[in-house]
Amino acid sequence: MTSAAPARQKRRTDLTRARLLDAALEVFCERGYDAASLGEITARADLGTGTLYLHFRDKRSIYEAMVRREALGLRERWLAERAARPAPRGDVAAEVRLLCEIVLDSWSQARAELMKLVLLDGPPLETWFLEDVGRVIAPVLVPHVADADLLANLVMGALLASERFRLTQAPHLSSRRLADMVASFCAAGIAAERPASRVRPIEPRLRSPKRSKRKP
Repeated sequence: MTSAAPARQKRRTDLTRARLLDAALEVFCERGYDAASLGEITARADLGTGTLYLHFRDKRSIYEAMVRREALGLRERWLAERAARPAPRGDVAAEVRLLCEIVLDSWSQARAELMKLVLLDGPPLETWFLEDVGRVIAPVLVPHVADADLLANLVMGALLASERFRLTQAPHLSSRRLADMVASFCAAGIAAERPASRVRPIEPRLRSPKRSKRKP
């Protein structure tokens, strides 16, 4: 019975955390990031403020945890699709296209209020979230390109920019069309890269200075 106690405590802790994140999702979507308060979140979760502070430092930390939880489902879907539809070995363009398709399709099916919150109204993802995502994507790119961490961030940056464009200027743009455009853009840039060990340095060609003709 004693050995089972830590497991029960962990389950209770996980359930409490999930209640807080569920409540945070509803409050942030209804009120927006700036207007939402921790008091509203704890009231929605039917928990005390002290309980919230056992799990989260402040409003920003619970917001980031909520977004990361939503992104976890997207990550799992991407990994499952990669396993079910493996790209030909060395075909980085196919890897990028699959990622674009999964991300944009998932975003198109998400709650409109959540996407508006995360992409437009909340703290910019570029300041904290891209590093998380880059750590997941970069290992896929490492065998194909140099600077995989940088390129992973560039791919996600293009995806974020394209979805913001759809939300604000082209709401009727289909996910397939958007994925095609972003994938082509990213794949073309990545294909131009080579692993650092294979890059052949380009030596500048020196031209001999032209001699000026003297007038007779």
